[in-house]
Amino acid sequence: MPNILLIEDMKGVQTSMAMILTNAGYSVTTADNGRHGIETFETKEFDLVITDILMPEMDGSEVLFALMKKPSKPPMIAISAGGGSINASEALRFASKIADAVLEKPFSRNELLEVVERLTSNPTKS
Repeated sequence: MPNILLIEDMKGVQTSMAMILTNAGYSVTTADNGRHGIETFETKEFDLVITDILMPEMDGSEVLFALMKKPSKPPMIAISAGGGSINASEALRFASKIADAVLEKPFSRNELLEVVERLTSNPTKS
């Protein structure tokens, strides 16, 4: 069963995504912000990291950069709905250069599972 680290600051989104992934047979560990996500990443091995981009304390772009430098870099999915004065497309534009996939919120259960399945069954970026 693939281990997924889900970094998302909005509790409702985090809970619903974790439930979808768990029900699909994945093991999910959650973190409420980027700093907590990086700390959690250091505690065990993950097959995939999903990170929101706009978060307090440490945003998802910083998470992507930090994980990119790791020798055991897992596949990464960046997600965002935008916020404040930035829309989701702008928030994900930069992330798309580093992450293996991006999803703009709101996305469907099927969209999420399709990307997760692709990245966990074939961990090499195509």
